[in-house]
Amino acid sequence: MPHRQLLADFVRDGFAVFPRLIAPDAITAVRTRIDADLRDNYDPARQSEYDARSFCPTLRGSPQIMSLFHHVEVRRRIDALIGMDRVGFDGGQIAIRRAHNVKRPQPPVPHIDGIQTPTNEQSSVELNPFSLLVGVFLSDVPTQFAGNFTVWPGSHHLIEAYFRQRGSRAMREDMPQVALPKPQQLLCSAGDVVFCHYQLAHAAAVNTADFDRYAVFFRVWHHDLTLREARWQHLTNIWTDWKVGP
Repeated sequence: MPHRQLLADFVRDGFAVFPRLIAPDAITAVRTRIDADLRDNYDPARQSEYDARSFCPTLRGSPQIMSLFHHVEVRRRIDALIGMDRVGFDGGQIAIRRAHNVKRPQPPVPHIDGIQTPTNEQSSVELNPFSLLVGVFLSDVPTQFAGNFTVWPGSHHLIEAYFRQRGSRAMREDMPQVALPKPQQLLCSAGDVVFCHYQLAHAAAVNTADFDRYAVFFRVWHHDLTLREARWQHLTNIWTDWKVGP
C-alpha cells in the first residue's frame, strides 16, 4: 500500500500496521536477549508487575531493545507523522502474554494509557497522555485470542468527542465511557510494526494459544506534552502538533 494511503488510513482508523518492517535476524537477536534475561532474572513473585509495566525491566532502554525503535524505517514513519526532532520516547515495554494464560476466550477490555492503576507506573491521579504507541512484534500471532494487540478502529475520534463534552474533569476519571465499534484483534508476524494513536481504545487479548506472544511497545510524546497545560488541548484536538490530520 502506498505510504500516503497508510497515513490516511492511520488518521481514519487510529492505527496502521507495517508488515515485516524489521528483518528476521534483528528480531531473533532481541528475542534471544529477552529469553536469556528471563532465564537468569525472572521472579514469579513479580508477575503482576511484569504484566502491568514490563518483563525484563533491566533491559528497558538497553541498546538491544532501543535498536527496534531506532530502526531507520520506524524513525522515518514517526518523522512523517510528527517529526523525530519534536518527540521524546521511553525505553520500551517488553510485553509477553504467556500461552494458555486463561482457560477460554474472554472479550478484551478496552483502555487508553496514562490512567492511574494500583500496578502501573502512573504517579499522578490526573490523566497523563502521550502521542503515539509503537509496537514491534517479536513472535507470530496468527490466530485470535493469542495475546493479540486489539484495537477499536476509529475510537480515537469518539474519545476525543467525549473529552470535549465531558470537560477537563475527565482527566481525573477512569476510561471514557463511550459506545465503541467492534474490536479487531490484529493478526501479526514477527517483524511487523504497529502504530497506534494514543487516544485509540486498545487492549491485549487473552492468550489461549500454545505459544507465548512477545512484543515491545514504545511510548512517544510530542515535547509539548511535558507541559501540563498542553495536555487538555491534545486530548480535545487529537491532531495538535501532528503533521497529519483531517
